[in-house]
Amino acid sequence: MEIVLLAPGPSMSQGLADSVRHEPVGVVGNCWELAPLALFLAANDRHWWMKYPEAKGFAGRKFSSNRMAGVEVLPGSRTVWNSGVLALTAAVHLGATRIRLYGFDMHGTHYFGPYTNGLRNTAPDRRQVHRQQYAQWARQHRSIEVINCTPGSALGCFPFEQDSIAA
Repeated sequence: MEIVLLAPGPSMSQGLADSVRHEPVGVVGNCWELAPLALFLAANDRHWWMKYPEAKGFAGRKFSSNRMAGVEVLPGSRTVWNSGVLALTAAVHLGATRIRLYGFDMHGTHYFGPYTNGLRNTAPDRRQVHRQQYAQWARQHRSIEVINCTPGSALGCFPFEQDSIAA
């Protein structure tokens, strides 16, 4: 089974989300607003859930490593993971053997710009930790095919594929 993951990097857009709406889709963080019919939403930051309480009304499954009412905790998930790694784990949990990544820029802010609601934007040194988390996940899940379809992504642990959807 293939699942498309949409992350809120600067390359994400409503048009991109709309172009994959007929495929099994999982979303990271604020991308639930672009793809409200996605299978699942992954957001690991407890503070994010507090700043976006309307996300608890998302119709699909909701995942975090933090225990919160209405949100599932995946077996073996870790609170130190970034939400993209949590989304990869959720996709595999739901049966994915192939995953395509969009909006996983790993630089810049978000498709909506920097947070202005009190949440912290990811600092460059923290992005390095996130890239290490993805690389560790990739080493532990060698049987899962992950294709990074994000143009200009700084996430190098997965093979890149120029995708007509993202172009």
